[in-house]
Amino acid sequence: MTHVTILLVEDDADMRYVLGERLRALFPEDRILIAQSAEAGLAFTHETPVDAIVLDLHLSDMDGFTFASAVEGDPRPRIIALTGDVRPNVRERAKQAGFAEFLEKPQGLDELGEALRRVLAGRRAA
Repeated sequence: MTHVTILLVEDDADMRYVLGERLRALFPEDRILIAQSAEAGLAFTHETPVDAIVLDLHLSDMDGFTFASAVEGDPRPRIIALTGDVRPNVRERAKQAGFAEFLEKPQGLDELGEALRRVLAGRRAA
């Protein structure tokens, strides 16, 4: 099995801790990177190849849509929105922006593992 790199970008310390622990438990063989800001997350994407990003849409230093448009890579990382903002227009905007998945906080925490498995399936086979 090919190992992957997953980047978590979350500015809330408690949520970052919970998500980081969950990701490490779900994907113990993979590399989990954790950024507390959009700026730090973008730095990770410029320094190392990232396969998937779990992204809060409302970061203190940049909104998730701006972050997503700034992410580069070849292949480009698949991005999962994990947000408390579940207004229909936000979900539609995420779809139009090319997000691979859209999960609601806190319910989406239970769905996160499966969502990541779906978006990483092609990367693991590569």
